Formats: sequence, structure tokens, C-alpha cells
Amino acid sequence: MNVSRLYPAWLTTASRSAAAAQVRGPDQRAACAGRASSAVPGRLDADADAGPASPGAGRRRWVLAIVSMAWFLVLIDDTAVVIALPPLGRELGLGLAGLEWVVNLYTLTFAVLTLVGGMLADRYGSRPVFLVGLVAFTGFSLAAGLAPNGAALVGLRAGQGAGAALMGPAALALLLSAFTGTARALALGVWSGVGAAALAGGPLLGAVLTVGFGWRWIFLVNVPLGAVVWVVARRTLPSPPPAPHKGPVDVAGALTSAAGLSALIFAFTRANEYGWASLRLWAVLAAAVAAFAAFVWIERRAAAPLLDLSLFRRPNFLAGNLLGMVSQAVMCSVFFFLSLYLQLATGSTPIQAGLALLPLALLGAAAAPAAGWLVPRLGARTLIGTGLVLTAAGLVLLTGLAPDWGAARLQPGLLMAGLGLGLATAPITTATLGHIPDDRTGIASAALNAFRMIGLSLGIAVMGAITAAHWPGDLARTRPGTAFATGIGHGFWINAVIALAGAALAIAAIRTPHRPRAAAPREGPAAADTTPGTPPCDCAWRAPAPHLLTKPLTKPLTRDHRERGR
Repeated sequence: MNVSRLYPAWLTTASRSAAAAQVRGPDQRAACAGRASSAVPGRLDADADAGPASPGAGRRRWVLAIVSMAWFLVLIDDTAVVIALPPLGRELGLGLAGLEWVVNLYTLTFAVLTLVGGMLADRYGSRPVFLVGLVAFTGFSLAAGLAPNGAALVGLRAGQGAGAALMGPAALALLLSAFTGTARALALGVWSGVGAAALAGGPLLGAVLTVGFGWRWIFLVNVPLGAVVWVVARRTLPSPPPAPHKGPVDVAGALTSAAGLSALIFAFTRANEYGWASLRLWAVLAAAVAAFAAFVWIERRAAAPLLDLSLFRRPNFLAGNLLGMVSQAVMCSVFFFLSLYLQLATGSTPIQAGLALLPLALLGAAAAPAAGWLVPRLGARTLIGTGLVLTAAGLVLLTGLAPDWGAARLQPGLLMAGLGLGLATAPITTATLGHIPDDRTGIASAALNAFRMIGLSLGIAVMGAITAAHWPGDLARTRPGTAFATGIGHGFWINAVIALAGAALAIAAIRTPHRPRAAAPREGPAAADTTPGTPPCDCAWRAPAPHLLTKPLTKPLTRDHRERGR
């Protein structure tokens, strides 16, 4: 039906659009109304960007603060503990293998259970799943801080990882449901900046707590912080309705995905111990491939699949997950090995090592919100590509690493890499989740977290293999020298190549939604909102002649008008 024929020519554009929207229905009315707000610059408190079910401006700020703090706790517990491994091992009697499991089991459990956490958030609501995960994470942190021996600590780290697996995807789903449009990109930038600060600032915080209060406070500090976040979250978090999923829980999918992720990450974490030519390592990798093949077969036939595989056919989702894996691999391998280098090769104290990495943390944390603000203006593809190229350039500056390098010699490369990673992280998240329906944000966020955890383990494994090929000594007993620094430098070359490959992938595969330029009056139709997920709006009206705007809007339709309407 040609709706424009039902209305006389003297009605204004706004009046005719509103009248036409009444004919079209609620979804297209929302699309028509969104045309005006789509051009408004992103603000965290912009009500124009909020959907009908979004919380108010004040509450959205609380949502951002809560989920960012929760994400900070989840990530800081992975990086801060690295700096405390030497005193922790001495007190609890853990060897090098035990210390590796203190770090790796948290990451492994987080990665293995994150898909389950995303499924639960979509099925039962992100708010209750987030709160349950926060309680579990806080409780296991308390127990880890009081652990009587090494075996107990390793087991409790698995409990912390399970709580983090519930919190992570639920927190991101809460943020996505609270913010829409350009405000969402800015909020994701803030969230990404907090994550970057946690990853890079973790060693410094861990050093301060270890030197000032003892390594146990790396875990105990989560208790008061977690309690405060829980109280505030209970009072302020909105309750988005859970998706009306029907059908049984996909237990088979959960088990096969857990088996595949466990085998894959276990293989990466033990690759340097077993050797890359070991039959044992390749047997574990083959088991991971078999489990993932079974997972795909099950998901294609499940009535309510754990991970809807059709998500990977949506724009940017597959490419964005791969980019998340690449960026995390590069970022974490740099942090991990520079922390070891500063303490073991140059003799820096834990606090000195943390301070040396602090500028990278601060620049990355500042660049991420700016990148979120720039996403609607420059496009995610441009920012990701630029950020990963800068990251590669920073890594190249670090390839000449030598034992006589102090913290000052590291700063040019660290600052450039930090700027690049900060520019890339938020746009990767925005692009990956920008086309996901609201009732799938939990599992989509969980998939992105899983890819990032795989990237973390893979990056450290590959970097460790390259370093060990040059210096196969025991870090627990021998102070490394030039060969160790040379191995790290060669690893940075490989990471630079990986970052450039990620930039090429972003340029080739990331699709930036086209936002048509608004037409001037009397020149053509108004631009429709092209925000991902917004229903199409066909209410394109030509602006009336200026002299017609002065006529009253309440003039009744004449017989001639009614006849033309028919």
C-alpha cells in the first residue's frame, strides 16, 4: 500500500512520517523514530539511544560501573598473581609445574565453562547469573587467600575460574542490553579500557599487594570489592527478561565443548613441556579436534543448541572472534614475558617491573574509550586495522631486547603497542557483537570470551616455544641472560607478523554498516537509521515547500483527498 497517498501534500514531513508509522506498526514506528537519534553523537547518558526496555540514564551509568568493575576483578586475578609466583611457591612448596597450574587452571576453567555461562544468561536472565557468578568468585577468592597448601590453592583457582565464567558473559550481556546505538560503542570502549588496565596493571597491583601485605592479599582483596559490587548490583541492575527458550538444556553440547576447550588449552599450556614434535601433544590436539567435531554435529541437531552456529554467518561474528583471539594472544604474551624478563634478566623488583609496564596500561586504558567513541565516526574496520598495525610497529621496536635494556629503553615500543591494542580492542568487541539479537548476547559474549582465552593460552605457548628454542634453561633455578632476551626478541617478530595478519583480516572481513548521509531539504528522502538490529524504515518523505509549513495541521481531509486515498 502506498501510504503517502493517504495524506495531503500540505502536511509536514514529521507529521506525515508519524502518521505513516501508525500504519506500519510498532517495529517500524521505532525505526522511524530512530532516524533523528541516529545522528546524535554518542553519550553514555543519551536517552535517545536507549531502547524501549533500556534503563534510565542514571541506571545505565551504574550498569557500566558494575560490569566494568566485575570485568576488572576477573582479569586482574589472572595477571596480578603472575608477579607473586616466586614467594607463593616458596611458602606453599610448589615447583615450576605447580606454579604454572596456579595460573593456567583459572584460565582453563574460565574458558571451558564460559559457553555454559553465556547459555545460562540467555536462558535465565543475565542479572541472576551475574550475581551468582559474583558470589562464587568472591567466595572462592576468600578460600584461595586462606589456602593451607599448594594443592588446595590450585583447586580453588578452578572455582574462581567457574565464577568468572558466569560473570563474564552475563556482565557483557547486561551492558549490551543497557546501551544501544552510538552510546553502546562508547560504553564498550570504557569496558575495554578497564580490561586493558587490568591486564597491563595487574603485575603492578600484584607487586604492591605482595610486597606490602603478602601474596594472599591478591585473592583476599576480591572479598570486600566483590561484596560492594554485589550490594550495588542488587540495588541498581535492571532485570532484562530472559529469552523464551524452549527445549531441554543442551547437556551434550556443554560436555563436548568443555572437552574440546579443555584439550585444546591443555595442549597449548603443556606444549613447551611436551615438545611440539611430541606424539603426546598431538594426541591431545587430535582429541580436541574430535571433541569440536562432535560439538558441531550435536549443535546442528539440538532443539535448543548451546551455541547457535548460525551466529557465525552473521556479519563480523567469525572474523571478530578470530581478531579477539589474535589481539589477546599478542597482548598477553607481551605482558607475561616482559614481566619475566624484567625480574629474571635485569634483576628488577616486582614493583619496578610493574611500574615499567604501567605506561602501556595507562595508554591502553585511555585509548580504548576514545576508540569506542570513534567507532561510529571512522568505522570498526579502520580502527582495528590501524590499531594492529601500530601494535606490530611497537613490537618491532622491542625486537632488539637485551639484558642491559632498562625500563626506559622499553617505553617507545610499549607505548606504541599499548596505543595500538587500545585502539583495536573496543572496535573488535563492537564489530563482533553489533549484529547479534538481544536474546543471544549472552552466548555470543561467551563465544568471544572463549576465543580470547584460547588466544591467551596460544600466545603464551607460541612465545614460550620460541624463547625456549634459544634458551632452554630452568627459570626457577638459573638467571637467564642474552639468549633468553634474544628468544623473546624473536618471539616479538612473530607476534608482529601475527598482528599484521590480524590487520589484513580486519580490512578484508570486517563490514562497517553504511550510514547514508542525510539529504538536504527538497533534495531527497531522509536517511534511515542503519544501526544493527534496527528494523528497516521506508518512511522516506520529501520535505514540503516552505510556504506550506505555515498552513494549519488540523485541516480536515476533503472528499477529494479521501477519494485519492482509495
